[in-house]
Amino acid sequence: MTSENAAPQSENPAAEEEGPDALGLSALLSSRVCHDLINPVGAIGSGLDVLDDPEMDEAMRGAALDLIRSGATKALALLSYARLAYGAAGGFGAEISMDDAREALDGLYATLKPDLVWEMTGGMAPKDNVKAILILANAAADCVPRGGTVTIAGDIDAFTITAVGKRIYLQDDLVKALGGEARDLTPKFTPALIAAQMIVAGGGAVDVFADDEKAVIDVRFSGAAGD
Repeated sequence: MTSENAAPQSENPAAEEEGPDALGLSALLSSRVCHDLINPVGAIGSGLDVLDDPEMDEAMRGAALDLIRSGATKALALLSYARLAYGAAGGFGAEISMDDAREALDGLYATLKPDLVWEMTGGMAPKDNVKAILILANAAADCVPRGGTVTIAGDIDAFTITAVGKRIYLQDDLVKALGGEARDLTPKFTPALIAAQMIVAGGGAVDVFADDEKAVIDVRFSGAAGD
């Protein structure tokens, strides 16, 4: 990209544009999870179909087992990630372990093209803050579709996610979702909208921009130093 794209800040992102209600958001998020899981689960099914073939030779058996193994690994990584990023792990209002978040992202990034660089401290942290990190770290991976690095740095109240790679691609729909625009929302960008809502509800703000060299998502919650 040759120009910067910035997501507008909002006091109430859900109200800026007409969009889905809570039930609609749940349906969109469910669609996103199902979309993520369909390929690895389908790979497992395809591998099992090959194993059921009575004429299967050893080479086919090995390929089928590899397909099942890779599909299961990816499905488990996606489920572990989704449990923390989208679920109610720990109960409402609870804290989440930053170490658990990193482990979930490590598993997720093992299935993605870019590498993850984690420069956050461990310990327990507010759930919404951790969920925002998880969701935005996944979104940042899409900004470097040909591979590269995604670095998460800062502290739990003020952190920056920077994607650097051979090709920088910041989708307009991601910018809109992070700016609170819910109209014409699709399942792919529903997590980003939810993350923006959590950040603004916590008294914070999110900014996103990209140039030829990097894409940056900058987040500040109300507890950040200097607020």
